[in-house]
Amino acid sequence: MTFTKRLVLATLAGFCLVAAAQAGEGQRNFAQYSGFEGSEQKLGEAIAETIMGISPSGFTPASNTGHDFSDAQRQRRLGFAVSTAIKTINSDEPYMHEMNDALVKMTLTYIQFAKDHDLLDDLIQMEVRTQSPMLTRVGKLIRETGNQELALLAITDRTSCFYQLVEDAQREPGTITFRSPYGNVLAQSTRIGQHDLTEKEIHEIWTVPRIKGQAELLGVDVQVSEWQDDGMVTISVPQVTIAANMDQSQ
Repeated sequence: MTFTKRLVLATLAGFCLVAAAQAGEGQRNFAQYSGFEGSEQKLGEAIAETIMGISPSGFTPASNTGHDFSDAQRQRRLGFAVSTAIKTINSDEPYMHEMNDALVKMTLTYIQFAKDHDLLDDLIQMEVRTQSPMLTRVGKLIRETGNQELALLAITDRTSCFYQLVEDAQREPGTITFRSPYGNVLAQSTRIGQHDLTEKEIHEIWTVPRIKGQAELLGVDVQVSEWQDDGMVTISVPQVTIAANMDQSQ
């Protein structure tokens, strides 16, 4: 092979390597990465050490606080969770994403579909029916203990369907107050035509009827506040009778 041919082939190979590198860099810029891919175990171990070190209840393996991350598998799961949080927080184009972003989008899409096809009543009935094993069990416990606070917990903090959707909530005996979680995504999705819903509409056709359906199965008259311009929603029970032994709610 002549020197000229070798030079041409070497030049072409160099171009190919540069193009491949640029394509890879473009792909990384196109997608979201945490920078901890492949190192989730190490990340989880570091976060676990911090959690156990600053646990407000004073962590011990037998303290039953949920802060025991000494197990390697729990550390790995924690590492993946934190890696996902980093990717989500770093996702600020075309808008600042929040940790509940994917759940909000999914919820908005099936509310929109149900609205467009006149299936909202069916959707709400399906939601309540899906939760009926838990709601029926808690309803029985409420009748046995008289503790209506359990109804509020069943609708909110007992299930990740609520606490993964609502990032921040204020809790007092008999009430829980939170900001409607849909506004951040709706501001973008309505602008580009994905949804034609408003937060007030969602509150009235989805949030209130669904909670009322859950409350009916629980056998408790749960109240939901009317829509407020600041988006704050309050769910409450008419009376709070704290059971002597709260372990019964587990």
